[in-house]
Amino acid sequence: MRLVSLVAGLGWIATAAPAQLPYQPPATKVLVLPLTVKTPADSVMSIAVMDAARDKLGQMARSRVQVIPKPKLCEALKASDYPCDVLLDETQANQLARFLTVNAYTTGALERSGGTLAARMRVRDIGSSGMAALFSVSSASPATAASLGEAIAQRVNIITRAAEQARECTDQRQKSQFPKALDAARKALAIEPNLTAAHLCIATVYEAQHLPLDSMVAAALRATKGDSLNATAWETIGHAYQQKGDTLKAIDAFTHELGGEPQNAQLRLGIVQLLLQQRQYERAKTLLDEGLAHNPGDQRMIDTRLRVCIEGELWRCVLDGFVAQVQADPSKGSDTMVLKPALGAAQQISDTTQLLFFSHLAVKNFPKSAAFWKTLGSAYDLKGQKDSSVWAYKQSLKLDPTDVKGSLLVARALVDGATYDTAQANKLKADTAGLRAFRNTFADRVDSAKAYITPALTSPDSSDRLSAAVFMLTAGSKLAQAGAYDRAYPWLDQLLQLVTPRTPADTVGPRQQIRVQASFWYGVSSVGPLFAQYSAMVKSKNCGEAKSVNDWIGRAKGALVFGARVHPPTANAMLQNLGKLEAIMPQVKKQFKCRNF
Repeated sequence: MRLVSLVAGLGWIATAAPAQLPYQPPATKVLVLPLTVKTPADSVMSIAVMDAARDKLGQMARSRVQVIPKPKLCEALKASDYPCDVLLDETQANQLARFLTVNAYTTGALERSGGTLAARMRVRDIGSSGMAALFSVSSASPATAASLGEAIAQRVNIITRAAEQARECTDQRQKSQFPKALDAARKALAIEPNLTAAHLCIATVYEAQHLPLDSMVAAALRATKGDSLNATAWETIGHAYQQKGDTLKAIDAFTHELGGEPQNAQLRLGIVQLLLQQRQYERAKTLLDEGLAHNPGDQRMIDTRLRVCIEGELWRCVLDGFVAQVQADPSKGSDTMVLKPALGAAQQISDTTQLLFFSHLAVKNFPKSAAFWKTLGSAYDLKGQKDSSVWAYKQSLKLDPTDVKGSLLVARALVDGATYDTAQANKLKADTAGLRAFRNTFADRVDSAKAYITPALTSPDSSDRLSAAVFMLTAGSKLAQAGAYDRAYPWLDQLLQLVTPRTPADTVGPRQQIRVQASFWYGVSSVGPLFAQYSAMVKSKNCGEAKSVNDWIGRAKGALVFGARVHPPTANAMLQNLGKLEAIMPQVKKQFKCRNF
């Protein structure tokens, strides 16, 4: 009786026990989301395709993964004020997946071409699901939401089967059961040859076994075949190349990683630092530009971009960076740490607009800075505003009257800014007095530079003296070309004394070039005044004046012969005119009974 009761009791337990065990869903949870579309008209199709895929996958992989049902998905979306049928971007999809604490989720894009439907899919692994994958599928004919949804579900189902073995590989590797781990990985690859998680598990086994880095790199590279944007795979490759000392290959690997995580600002900045070490400034700038396109307000990237541009001497980029800083924070306009490099960058690329902008800011905030006034003068000069340039340079000189270079800047601006209006002069040809007055006005403008050139003539700095000589040549030649020979002569006579050869060997270089040009224009400028001086001398019958004319003829002739290469036809014509005077001078000497020459 007791035996029967015991058997009966055991029988009751045996039959009743299964009824007491609740259904245990798989631990791995998967979220299936709608695909993005190119046109809003395809939104409904995208929802339908992924609804079909979700339902079909839930049936196929019920024992392996828990597919989040649509009601639960809708509930989560509504909690965040989203409609149930909404297309999420990458960031929103990731946030929803983490809110639902899933291990993996799908993203992708719907593609329609004629009568065919296709999807580019990515399974993102965020919880050790082993399901990371990147693939494309197309619908069977006819192209319907149901047929494409089923194709997607079948492809993901295969991945779920292989992922079970990939997770087993990871478990065994963590237990240091390396042969069992590799065996599980091989089983996963038999199902899905390019399963990223399986290849990554093999890479970690190789690392634990202290195999050569090349073995680990090879395994991680195989992992990228299944998911070319997989962050873990590329990070593994990048760190391996860093250990091998190959920074460039490491940078390439990390850049691939960034391709799958474009919002990862920390990774982006890390790559930029590596690029800076390699002096690859343009590439670093491009990466930062792409990052700022995703997140325009990231101050770290903004600051790093400016540093990259400064170190790489990417002046346009430097200037744009400082312009952006001042626009965002006007107080930066009073910071010399901004003003000075901004002005330097603007000068490097001759951006007159920004050079004027920052120069005005500089003198506004630092009116006692001679250097900033000179920079403003330079900006006006580049802009072609000569009068404003002279004014700014004079402000600088007022602050530092001993600044020889500042004085030369005023002189250059005055000389360069003096322009003779030949069209107006031609209209005045018949009006001798009017033409003379017109020339004198021009000459007065040029002569106003003399006071600013004089300090440089005695400067101990040879470059200052040379600059002064250049400006004197420009002044004298401009006056000569305007026909103001009597005003040109003093400039050129003084200049030739300044550049007189110091030694017999002083026949090359810039001084010689100035000497040749000055000699030509001195000769040209001497002919007209010489004839006038000759007429006055004849009337006076003064031997002292006669000697001066005779000596002048000799100097002018020598100058024209020396400078003839500048323009031989003009030099020859002037020499012929001088020859007439030279031929008469012996008669003058005899007639005046002069003995002083």
